Amino acid sequence: MDERTGWTAEDTEDVVCCLCRVPGTLVHDVAPFGVVRCPQCELVFTSPRLRPEALQRIYDDAGYFEGGVYGSAVSTDAAPSIETRLSPAMLLQRTWTAGRLALIDRERGGPAAGGRLLEVGAGYGLFLAAAREAGWTTSGVELSRTGAKHAQDTLGLDVFCGQLEEAPLTPGSDVVCAWDTVEHVPDPLSFWRTVRAQVADDGVVLFSTPYVSSLPARLLGTRWWTLKPTEHIWHFTPRTHALLLARAGLALTRVVRNPLAPANAGRLDSLVGVARPIPDA
Repeated sequence: MDERTGWTAEDTEDVVCCLCRVPGTLVHDVAPFGVVRCPQCELVFTSPRLRPEALQRIYDDAGYFEGGVYGSAVSTDAAPSIETRLSPAMLLQRTWTAGRLALIDRERGGPAAGGRLLEVGAGYGLFLAAAREAGWTTSGVELSRTGAKHAQDTLGLDVFCGQLEEAPLTPGSDVVCAWDTVEHVPDPLSFWRTVRAQVADDGVVLFSTPYVSSLPARLLGTRWWTLKPTEHIWHFTPRTHALLLARAGLALTRVVRNPLAPANAGRLDSLVGVARPIPDA
């Protein structure tokens, strides 16, 4: 057992690049995990990585969302306390939410006007609740049972607990969002293909991820705070995002890396991307 992580080699599995179907070459040894780069497309991923059942235990832990982008501030009440609302983590959440909803409006050419919005990786449902308040008809998907339960029971949201591919969704959403999600999924190519099947032909897809070509990632190496080989099993650059999306039938049309932009506020190592469906030939 690795003393730093508590995981053993028996908890892990080897995987190949989801685009090229070849093993990666080692970039960082973070035993029992490895961070590797595809020798063909340069997509970075974790291999060995946690098996799905081990990963599910992480997401189901009631403390999984605590101390990160939610701080320790997510309340079990629909009306959180003033301390919760004013915590730095929640102030950032509200900044991102407002910035991302404004970005959606700009990409759509106007306000929601009753459109359908799907969020994949809905967490506790905070963004989805704000989108509903802004006039969207919302639905969500969340792997964490803890997060999905909060979204369903406390906020009254329509959130399916499980993988996107398993969700009983009606295709044709005007907007599909995946905030800090695709770095967690078993197969990003399969994920984006499923998203392409869900979004309307004139719809828009928005997402955020850390990116491995960011200055913090390049300077800090294994000390990069977003490396997290247990959970972040894919690491992207704008180029590899574009490759994956194109293979799935989506065109990357905008990348926001500026940490001063409200949609990406304070994030030195993350980006927000916008993609649109590629018309069928």
